[in-house]
Amino acid sequence: MIKFFRKIRQKLLSENKFGKYLTYAIGEILLVVIGILIAISINNWNQTNSENKIAENYIKSLVIELNSDLNYYKLHKSRNLSQIRQINEIQNALNSVGKNNSKEDFALKLMDVMEPFPFSPKTATYTDLVTSGNMGLIKPETIRQKIISHYNLVEQMTLHVNRETDYNWNHLHPFFKENGYFEWRNNPRISVDTVIIKKRNQFPIFELEKSSSEFKAVENNLYFRQLMLTTRSGNLDDLMISTQELIDILNQV
Repeated sequence: MIKFFRKIRQKLLSENKFGKYLTYAIGEILLVVIGILIAISINNWNQTNSENKIAENYIKSLVIELNSDLNYYKLHKSRNLSQIRQINEIQNALNSVGKNNSKEDFALKLMDVMEPFPFSPKTATYTDLVTSGNMGLIKPETIRQKIISHYNLVEQMTLHVNRETDYNWNHLHPFFKENGYFEWRNNPRISVDTVIIKKRNQFPIFELEKSSSEFKAVENNLYFRQLMLTTRSGNLDDLMISTQELIDILNQV
C-alpha cells in the first residue's frame, strides 16, 4: 500500500503536476489522521467496554453481599429483641414478691443476655473497590456516593458494636461472674451448662435487699445492657433500610 502511494507521488512529480501532487499529499495526510483517530476511538471503546464489565462484576458482587448482610442483620435484630425481652423478664423476676421463680431459668437467661452477638458484615467487595482505585468505575456519581455513605454507616455500626462488646467483656461479665450470679465453662465464649446451674444451691442475687447497693448495681448493669441492645436495635433498623435501598438502586443499574 505504501509503495502504491509512493508511485503515485513520484509520477505526479515527474509529470510536473505540482498542484495535483500537493492536493494528493494533503489527502494522504488526512487519510492517515483519520486512520489514527479511528484507531484511538476503537481503543477507547474497548477500554470503556472493559471498564463497564469490571463495574458490572463489582455491582453483582455488591448485591450478593448486601443480600447476605440483610439476612444477617435481620437475624441480628431478632437476637437483640430476644435478649431485651429476657432482660425484662429478669427485671420482673427480681422485683416480684416472694421471688418464687425458677433459679435455673433465671441463671440461664442471665447468661444468655450477657453473651455478645458478633457483628461481621461482608465488606470484601467494597474494600476492593476502594483499595484498587476502581470506585470511579461505578457510575453515575450519585450511586458511588450512596455506596460510600452506606459503608460508612456499616463502619460506624461495627465500631459501636466493638465498643459495646469490649464493655461487656471488661465490665458486665466480670461483675456478674465475681458476684457469683452465674458460672462459666472454660472456653472463650459464654456457654450455658445446665448441669453446673442445677447443682448450684445458692443464687446470691435472690438474697439481696432491694435497698442494698449490690441490688442497685445489678439493676444498673442490667439496665445498661438493655440500653446498649436497644440502641443497637435502632441502628440495625437504619442499616437494614440503607441496605435495601442500595440493593434496589444497584439492581436498576
